[in-house]
Amino acid sequence: MKALKIAKKDLLIEFRTKHTINFMLLFALLSILMFSYIVGAFIAAVPDIGPGLLWLILIFSGMLGLSRAFTREKDLGTLEGLKLSPVSGTDILLGKVAYNFSLLVLIEVISFPIFLLFFNFPVAGSIALSFFYLTLGNLGFAVVGSAMSVLILNARARELLLPVILFPVLFPIIISSISALKKVLVEGETFLNTMGEFKIIIAYTVIMAVISLLTFDYALEE
Repeated sequence: MKALKIAKKDLLIEFRTKHTINFMLLFALLSILMFSYIVGAFIAAVPDIGPGLLWLILIFSGMLGLSRAFTREKDLGTLEGLKLSPVSGTDILLGKVAYNFSLLVLIEVISFPIFLLFFNFPVAGSIALSFFYLTLGNLGFAVVGSAMSVLILNARARELLLPVILFPVLFPIIISSISALKKVLVEGETFLNTMGEFKIIIAYTVIMAVISLLTFDYALEE
């Protein structure tokens, strides 16, 4: 599949240089360290604010890498070549989504256990189900973020503009994922008791994916 080849190409470049992933990981770890020190004085509040803080860390870490998927192509002058190559806009978008999703999951896998350890988080439910909801949220994050990053390619302050246009669009996914994490980690709920959040995340991700695929060619040309 051509989309997977694009994602593989981007991942090979990234793991050869490690510029983006190093910045993302460093930011995530420093944020966990800083927040754990601040929240340490309010240990009783950790179960209530922990899931939100975790997502806040993942969002800002992800922001460092999301826009790079397209801006690197533009800065290196390879974006035009990619557009002229025998691949469709759908393949390009799906390839970038797969690349961004891979980076987000890598940060998640490293950051989540460290977060639980540093915050001494009282886990009442399934760690595996928590990982599932984090990964599901990151999938929606990658889909929405990849599509939005195309819109700011020609903007002057594109790194500053991305959070402004991305946060409102991403809001339903983040809120649903935080709610599911709190139910699982703090209240010990099972998958059946978090079906509402699951349906919202899936439905919203699918809707945004369809909209992105239908408008991507136009956005890329602009």
